[in-house]
Amino acid sequence: MHVYVEKRLSGPNTYDDASAYIKTQFEDLNMKKGQKEIYSHMTCATDTKNVEIVFNAVTDIIIKENLKDCGLF
Repeated sequence: MHVYVEKRLSGPNTYDDASAYIKTQFEDLNMKKGQKEIYSHMTCATDTKNVEIVFNAVTDIIIKENLKDCGLF
C-alpha cells in the first residue's frame, strides 16, 4: 500500500488493513451521506460468486432510485 498512497500508513501492510483503508477513502468522498448509498465489495472479478454480489448490489441501487423517482420508496 505504501507505494500507492502518498501519506505513510501505520500498522501492518495486510489485505484487511489495505482494503479497509481503500473503503474508507471512497466513503469519505461521499458528499451526500444519507442520500447517496455506497456499497463496498472487495472482490476478484474472476470469482463469479463475488461478481454476482456486486451485480445484485448495483441492481438494488437502480431499483431503489427508480422507485424513489416514482414516489414509491
